[in-house]
Amino acid sequence: MKGFRRFLVLRVVSLVPTIFGLILLTFFLTHIIPGNPALILGGPEVVSNPAELKVLEAELGLNKPLYVQFFIYLVQLLHFNLGYSFIQGQYITYELGARFPPTIELAVAAMIIGVPIGIYAGIFAALRANQLGDHAVRITSLLGISMPVFFLDLLLIIAFFSDLHLAPSPFGQLSPQLGYPRSITGFVILDSLFTGNITDFANAIWHIILPAVGLSFAIIAVLARVMRASMLDVVNKDYMRTAFAIGLPRNILIRKYALRNALLPTITVTAIQMGALMGGVVLTETIFSWPGLGLYTYNSILSLDYPSIMAVAILSGVVFVLINFLADILYGVVDPRVKY
Repeated sequence: MKGFRRFLVLRVVSLVPTIFGLILLTFFLTHIIPGNPALILGGPEVVSNPAELKVLEAELGLNKPLYVQFFIYLVQLLHFNLGYSFIQGQYITYELGARFPPTIELAVAAMIIGVPIGIYAGIFAALRANQLGDHAVRITSLLGISMPVFFLDLLLIIAFFSDLHLAPSPFGQLSPQLGYPRSITGFVILDSLFTGNITDFANAIWHIILPAVGLSFAIIAVLARVMRASMLDVVNKDYMRTAFAIGLPRNILIRKYALRNALLPTITVTAIQMGALMGGVVLTETIFSWPGLGLYTYNSILSLDYPSIMAVAILSGVVFVLINFLADILYGVVDPRVKY
C-alpha cells in the first residue's frame, strides 16, 4: 500500500509539468496561425479602417506582446476562467459544458462497440494463428487502420441512409421534429431515460449508432492487432504450453489465465483510444453535425477563435492524461504481478 501511495503522489505531481507544457505549446501554436481574429470579427468595415482595427485588437488583447498574453491567460486559468469568445459571443465555460456531454456520449458508444469486438477478434485470431480466421482478422484490421475516418463515415451515410434508409439523417442527436428532453445530466440518452421519454431515447440511440460505428472501426482494428500479438505471446509461454499438454480445460486456461495476462497492452491502447475520442473527433462530428467538442473545434479554427481553441486543447489534454492515469492504476487490478 505504501508503494501505491508513493506511485500515486509521483503520478499526480508529474501531471503538473505535462499540463503546463500542453498549455504553453498550444498557446503559441494557435497564436502563430496566419490570420487576424479581429479582421474576422470586425468584417469588411474593419478591413478598410485601420483605426477601428487597432481598437478591436486592443479589446481582444491582441496588441500586447505574446508573452504578456500568455501570462494573462495563465492567471485566468488559475481562476478557472477559460475566457470569453468574442467570435461566438459566449463564455467558453458555458460552451464546453454544453458540448462536452455529446462528445462523451459518442466516445462511450464507440468504445462499447469497439472494445469487446476488438478484444474478441484478437483472441479469435491468436487461437487460429496463420489460419483462415487469423488472415481475415488481420486483413480487416489493416483496412480499419488505413481507411480514413471521414471516408468510412461517408460510406456509412451513403449505404445506410441514402440507399437502405435504415439510418436517420446525419444531423445531430435527435430528429428535427423531436424536442430535446429536460436537461438533468446533459446527456440526451440519460435525460430521456430519467424523464421517461422513450421516444427521444429510441431516437437518440438510432442517431448515435452510425457515427459510433464509424469511430469504432479504428478502435477494433488497433485492439485486434494488439490483443492478437499479446495473446500469442502468452499462450506460447512455457507454463501455458505445459497446462495445455497435461490436459487442463482449454476454455478455463484461456479465460482465466491467458486473457488476464494478455490484457495489459490492450488496456494501454484502450486508454489512448478513449482519450483521443473524449477530446472530440473533429471529422466525425463535423460530418454528422454532432454538437460536440469536435464540431466546436472545427468552427473555432475556421474563425481563429484563439480562446476556444485553447480551451478545447486543454480540456482534451487533461482528459487524455487522466484516462491514462486511471489505466496505470487498473494495471494492478488486472495483473497482481504489477507492483507499485
